[in-house]
Amino acid sequence: MQSMSRIVLALGLLLTVVAGACGEEVKPVGRVTYVITRTWSNGMIEKGEVYGSGALVMTHGDYTEKLQLPKDQMAELAAAAALGVAAGSNSDDPIIGITISGGDEVKPASLQEGSIAELLNRLLDSHTLHP
Repeated sequence: MQSMSRIVLALGLLLTVVAGACGEEVKPVGRVTYVITRTWSNGMIEKGEVYGSGALVMTHGDYTEKLQLPKDQMAELAAAAALGVAAGSNSDDPIIGITISGGDEVKPASLQEGSIAELLNRLLDSHTLHP
């Protein structure tokens, strides 16, 4: 998993450099709509916050990156969020926590395919819902 995290961080850095070269700065606007936390057994905590504007702010340990999600991906997140968050298992690594629109956090959350937890987890890994 360590090598996967390093690959994800390298890809994130590359995307950040490319976005910076294009001159577009992502500015989180409005309220946070979705929050995901990943707590790893080694103590590392990752977090993603999706704003209603489509801004995505991710923190991987000490590294932070900002991306802008397209409207179709925001619509996918909204559809999945409408189905709620199913509880997961405390034996999972990492433990996933999900908060929707400032509500109560569901932790651990299940990573069922197509669920809001699975989609947000995919964003932390791939920086898009459609890798």
